[in-house]
Amino acid sequence: MPKRYTPTSAAADVEAALRLLEGRWKLVILFHLFGGKVMRFSDLERAIPNITQKMLGQQLRQLGSGRNRCAYSYPQVPPKVEYV
Repeated sequence: MPKRYTPTSAAADVEAALRLLEGRWKLVILFHLFGGKVMRFSDLERAIPNITQKMLGQQLRQLGSGRNRCAYSYPQVPPKVEYV
């Protein structure tokens, strides 16, 4: 059964989405991921030259937390993570 929205619940969901996207880099990262191509961390690093490794990692973790799943990890050595 689909979720029934009220003005209050719709406003709460919009607020949650805006909180998820806050920050300087998240929309830039999503722009690159929306191309439909699977990207690895180094691909995103090359695509966004002004972002630091630390900031890219933090932003990807925040985007992947909760119900959002944008990262797929493969159990291998060395570790492999792809972002979609």
